[in-house]
Amino acid sequence: MQLATIKRLPLIRTWLHRRAIGKYLSPRGRGFHCGHFQTFAQARAWLPPSAEFSHEKFTEEYVNERCHRIWSFDYPVLFWLRGAFETGSTSLLDIGGSIGNQYYAYQRYLAYPPALQWRVQELSAFIEQGRDIAQQRGATALSFSDDWPDPWLSCDIWMAAGVLEFMEDVDLFSLLSRASRKPRHILINKLPLTEAPAFVSSQNIGFGSYVPHHVFNRQAFVSGIEQHGYELVDQWEVPDRKFLSLGFDEDEFDTYSGLYFRLKP
Repeated sequence: MQLATIKRLPLIRTWLHRRAIGKYLSPRGRGFHCGHFQTFAQARAWLPPSAEFSHEKFTEEYVNERCHRIWSFDYPVLFWLRGAFETGSTSLLDIGGSIGNQYYAYQRYLAYPPALQWRVQELSAFIEQGRDIAQQRGATALSFSDDWPDPWLSCDIWMAAGVLEFMEDVDLFSLLSRASRKPRHILINKLPLTEAPAFVSSQNIGFGSYVPHHVFNRQAFVSGIEQHGYELVDQWEVPDRKFLSLGFDEDEFDTYSGLYFRLKP
């Protein structure tokens, strides 16, 4: 009997499924995904309790590493940001921007406008440290909030990298509906998009923390933004990010995505 056939046997499949979930719920599962749910509440009911992103180790990573370097998937963002700045954009809403790490990392490669306002919307766990670091470094362009102030929604540029999937109570489409002046540019990076129907999964993010997150249907996500008056100008693959779901192989895909939308005239 071939190995593939053996793996399909009911008892073997059950054992392999439990083994995969056991790996996910251990330190060896960091970076992996697991589960297939309809809501965040269902995912949390299945996951062990954890601090999720409110863990001090995460801010250490952003301070010590992510402020000082860029990755290959940053280059499309840098390209379109440069164009946005050169055509007059001076305000940027950085959704889930941590301590402002992209502001610090990108300033080595971009000429920021003198009047730039870089507004970081983040969890409260990141904000105090972000403000302290900005003061120490004289980064007067940076400001932080754990809310969605109306003037912030009128920024020229919206940017979100690896965060939209974790947002439970608000989404990009509802924020666009609230904006009194829509952004001219929307840059999205490291987004989990699938050709299958959308669902909720979870990720082991390390340090004993697990977080529910969306996996978006590509066509529905893109058309949802286009319906607000945008055109999809560019898209790219993020091969550094794979969706590997332990015990749920049928949900897997090889690469995350990046998208650039521009407001139609």
